[in-house]
Amino acid sequence: MNHLRKINASRRSEILAFCDASEASYDVKQLPDYSEYSLPKLKRRITAALSQRWGQGLLETRFELIERERFGGDISLKLPQLLANGGPKVFSRDHVPWIVDVLTGTDFSDVIAKVETKGMYVNLTVTDKWLLSSAQEIIDLESKYGLSDRLIGRRFVVDYSSPNVAKVLHAGHIRSTIIGHVLANLYEACGAVVYRVNHINDFGGFGFVLEGYRRFQNLFPQELSPNERLLEIYAIRRTAERIVQSSASFSEIPDVDRGLIKRYFPDIETTEQLILAFNNYVEASDSRFADLEAGVAEEVDLWSKMIRWSLDDFDTFYDRLNIEFDLVIGESFYFDSGTLVVSECLSNGSAILFTKELAEGEIIAVDEKLSSGEITDGEREIRVKTIRKDIGAIVVQLDAAERFVVLRSDGRSIYSTRDLGAIKLRRELFNPTDIIYVVGQEQKVHFERLFKSAYKIGLADPSNLRFQHLYFGFYIDAGTGKKLSSRDTVANVNQLLAESIAYFRLRLSGRVDQTEGEIDKSAKELSVGSLVFNDLAQDVKGSVSIETEDVNSTIERFEKSGGAYVVYSACRARAILRKCNEKPVQAEEIDDFKIDSQEAALLFKLQEIPERVLDAADQSNPSILVRHLLDTAAIYNSYYARAEVISNGEVNTSRLLITQAVQQALMNGLRLCHVECPEAI
Repeated sequence: MNHLRKINASRRSEILAFCDASEASYDVKQLPDYSEYSLPKLKRRITAALSQRWGQGLLETRFELIERERFGGDISLKLPQLLANGGPKVFSRDHVPWIVDVLTGTDFSDVIAKVETKGMYVNLTVTDKWLLSSAQEIIDLESKYGLSDRLIGRRFVVDYSSPNVAKVLHAGHIRSTIIGHVLANLYEACGAVVYRVNHINDFGGFGFVLEGYRRFQNLFPQELSPNERLLEIYAIRRTAERIVQSSASFSEIPDVDRGLIKRYFPDIETTEQLILAFNNYVEASDSRFADLEAGVAEEVDLWSKMIRWSLDDFDTFYDRLNIEFDLVIGESFYFDSGTLVVSECLSNGSAILFTKELAEGEIIAVDEKLSSGEITDGEREIRVKTIRKDIGAIVVQLDAAERFVVLRSDGRSIYSTRDLGAIKLRRELFNPTDIIYVVGQEQKVHFERLFKSAYKIGLADPSNLRFQHLYFGFYIDAGTGKKLSSRDTVANVNQLLAESIAYFRLRLSGRVDQTEGEIDKSAKELSVGSLVFNDLAQDVKGSVSIETEDVNSTIERFEKSGGAYVVYSACRARAILRKCNEKPVQAEEIDDFKIDSQEAALLFKLQEIPERVLDAADQSNPSILVRHLLDTAAIYNSYYARAEVISNGEVNTSRLLITQAVQQALMNGLRLCHVECPEAI
C-alpha cells in the first residue's frame, strides 16, 4: 500500500469538508453595499446629474478632497472630457456656468452648501448636516464599517508564510506571514471568499533528512530537541557540501566545521575520505527519497513525525503573532497531481523532452549573441551551463530561449512539478478566481515561468484565473543598512517582540486598572500591533529596518510611527466616550452645531476608509490602508487636543458623535491590519 497516497486521500477529504463549511457560512448579505456609503453615493449623484445635463453620455468626473481652510472647499471637481475640448478657457466660459447651475440647484441643497469657481477649478463645500450624518453612518454600521461587497463572487487562495520543514523560519517567512495574513483580511473585507494557506515545503531535500536521522541518531547531543536534530542534519549536509566543493585540505577547514564533521563522520581524516563518505550519503539519501515518493510505510511514518516536530516549532512564532491559517498543506500533497500534469503534457505535446539536439541549437543561438556583443563571455558560460544541465529533463517551452523544467532528467519531481500540481488541485478544491503567492523576490523568475506555463499548457485560463506573485523587501540593520541574515532576523524579531512586550507592560502597569493577565494581554496586543503595522506602513517591496544594537530605539520608533500610535488614538476616543458615560445623540436630532475645517478634514478621512480598504485589496498593497489610518490618527490627535468634548460639565453632542465615529472607524481599520486595541491603556 502507498502510505503517502493514503495520507493525501484523507487530507483531501478534510480540505473538501473545510471548503464546504466555509461556503455554507459565507453570507454576502452581511456586507454593506459599497455604492451606498456616503462619499461614493455623493460622487455618484454628482456624476449622474452632470452627465444628464451634458447630454452626451457618461461624463468622467474626478473628485479630489481638498483642505477647506486653504482652498475654500472640501471637494475639487475635475472633468477631463470637457477640458480636452478647447482647454481651460473654453471650459471656464462654456461649461463652468451650467456645472454651477446644476450643483447649486435644489437637488443638491441637502449636500452642497457652497460652490466656488476660479478659472477651471470648481470647488464644493458640503453641508454640516451631511458631514455629521456621515459620522452617524459609521456608528450605525459598527464593526461592518469599511467592509464592502465589491469582491463578491471572487475566491482567493492566499499562499503565504511557506516555511521549509527541518529548517528555521527566516526573514522571508516572517514578512510573508504578516503581509499574506493582512492581504487575506482585506480581500475578505471586500466580499471575497478567502482561503489562507500555509504551503509548507515538506518534500524537497527530504531524502537527506531521512537518511541523516538514521545515520546520526546515536551521535546527536542529548540536549537537542527533536526539531533541533533536524536542523543539525541540515547543518551537517551544508557543511559537508561546502568542504567537498572547495576541495580544501582537511587541516585548513575552520575548527567549527571540522568539529561538526568529526562528530558525525568520526573516521574521516582527509578531504578525500569526506568526499567518498559524502557521496555515499547522497546516494543513500536519493534512495530514501525515492522510497518516500513511492509511499514506503517506514519512510512515510518517520517523515510524518519530522513534519510534526517542525510545525510545532513554527507554531511558537505564529502564536506570538496570534496568526492562524485556514489550512496547512505540504508540497507532498501535490506530488501525484504534479506528475499527472507532466504526464498529460507529454501526451498532448505541451511539454517535451529537452534533447541534446535542442540544447545544441540553443547553444548556437547563445554563441551568436556572444559574437554580436549582446552578452559577455561570463554570461555565455552561465547560459550554456544551464542549457546542458537541462538535457534529458521534461520542459515546457515558453519561447525560443525560455523554458520551464517540470521534471528532472532522472525522472524525479522537483518543486516546479509540485507547483503545477498545486494549481491543478487548488482549482479542483477551491475553484479560485485568484491565487496569490506571497513569496520572496528571489522566486520572481520561477513564478513568472510557472504562471506562463500554467496558461500555456491549459492548466488555467487568464480570463477566469489570475495569478499574482507578491514579493517583499528584506529586514535590514538600521545602523549599517545591510540585509540581516536569516538567523539574525529571527533572533532579532523574537527579541524585539519579547522586549516590546516588556516595554509596553511597564508602560501599562502604572496607568490602567487591570489584572496582571489583562495587562499581559494588552502589552502583547500593542507589541504585535507595533511590529505588524510598522512592517506594513511602507510599500511591501520596501525594506524594514531594525536596530540590532539598541532594540529600545526600534520599539520607541515603532510606537510613535506604527500601530501603537493609531491604537492610542482609538483608545483616547474610547476613554472620552467612557468619561461621558452616555450614548451619543443621533445626528438627525442635533440641530445646534457647526463643523469647523479640522472636523471636516477628519470626517472626510473617515469617509475614505471603505475606499482605501478596497484600493488596498485591489492593488494587493496593505500600505494604502495603513498610511491612511496613520494620517487619520494624526488629524484626530490634533483635534482631540484642541476640541473639548466635555466643557464645564457639559457634553458637546456633535463632538461626542464624531469621537465615537473616530473610535469605531480606527478600530475597524486596525483589525483588518491584524492589530487589536487593548481594553485600556
